[in-house]
Amino acid sequence: MVKKVVQQSILFIFLFLSSGLSIFAQQADLFKSDGIMYEGQMDYPKAAISYEKAVEAYDNKQITDSLCIFKAGQNFVRCKQYAKALSFLNRSVEINYNDAQVYLSLSQAYEGLKQYNEAITPLENGIKIYSDSQLSFLKRLGYLYFKTGKYQQAIDNLNQALALEPEDENLLFLAANSYDKLENYDSAIESLEKILSINPNHKKSVYLLGLEYYKQTDAEYKKEKKRYEALKSPSRVDFHNSTVKLDSISQRYKKALPYFEKALESSPANKSIAGCLAVCYKRLDMKDKEAEIVKLL
Repeated sequence: MVKKVVQQSILFIFLFLSSGLSIFAQQADLFKSDGIMYEGQMDYPKAAISYEKAVEAYDNKQITDSLCIFKAGQNFVRCKQYAKALSFLNRSVEINYNDAQVYLSLSQAYEGLKQYNEAITPLENGIKIYSDSQLSFLKRLGYLYFKTGKYQQAIDNLNQALALEPEDENLLFLAANSYDKLENYDSAIESLEKILSINPNHKKSVYLLGLEYYKQTDAEYKKEKKRYEALKSPSRVDFHNSTVKLDSISQRYKKALPYFEKALESSPANKSIAGCLAVCYKRLDMKDKEAEIVKLL
């Protein structure tokens, strides 16, 4: 009799535990279903919380649901809860969840926390694994290398991306800015001219192209001035030769004029554009134009 009671008790406990596990399973599945639904509705905060609850419920059953772990991280990134996203995304890497978006989202999470150097590492790792997503990795690497001041590395990645998408205006513009930082004006000009051949009304490129022509000419102008001023006892011939050279260099400011003038039409209150135009007019001895533009300053 006692043996029978013990057997019944054990059976009851087993059934009770099985029932509890079944409830946990149902809860986990429901949370996962909610996450999928909210994500489809682009309600990322609710999707993130639902996936997080699903992960917890599955963990309680000692089940690793890799999709929920990744989706929790991805959706926390989407709703800008970057610190929370990191734990899920790093776990996704640890369990080798096979999706390039793990590394891209992980990079976004670090970027959201302004940890730009750390944001580069998952991209460098991911691009080695997912060759079919190379373009996405190259774009982000180009941007982050630019952001961290590694301009040559930015250019290297942007050029690889441009080999795949040669008419991407954003890539070309970022490349132009990278070349500008390295004072490689010829390459910056080439990138900007390509943008304007694709989209003549790309406002930022119109202004930047004027600025590249301006900087290129200004660098040569200042170099010649510095050379002349460094002469210990300049002769009349030295003065004449330098003046002729400066006048010749000044003519190159004409290349910048149409772009600055077009840019000023679009942004008449922009004093940076007006200031550059004033210098161009002065160096080209266009006194009426100079006086007109000085009024805006």
